[in-house]
Amino acid sequence: MSKRAFGELESQIMCILKSGQRKTVKDVHQALGGDDNYNTIMTVMSRLAEKRILARDKVGLQYVYWTLQDMTTDSILSKIKHKFFGIKTTALVSHLIETAEDLTDEDLAEMEQMVHKMRELKNGH
Repeated sequence: MSKRAFGELESQIMCILKSGQRKTVKDVHQALGGDDNYNTIMTVMSRLAEKRILARDKVGLQYVYWTLQDMTTDSILSKIKHKFFGIKTTALVSHLIETAEDLTDEDLAEMEQMVHKMRELKNGH
């Protein structure tokens, strides 16, 4: 198995299939919003199965896929952070905040509390 980082589409597919959920290519295509080419998604999922990152069973005329690797949300986010934002966590957080369309004052207050809590932990309080 290759140790290189997942590509963007591979990462998105792994996020959709996390926790051992079983899905068809059609399910993944729909979960991605239908923007990506169906055949491209099918090819990527087939290659991930060949690399033994995904498993698949044929059910009727189509394959059902699920993850073989233990890809937690933390490890997926870590790969995405490093691929698109380098080592700067602040770049990822900034992007998420700036592009969030549903961010409320309550969300911002909760984030401020998280920052405060992290400062206390780092300072040993």
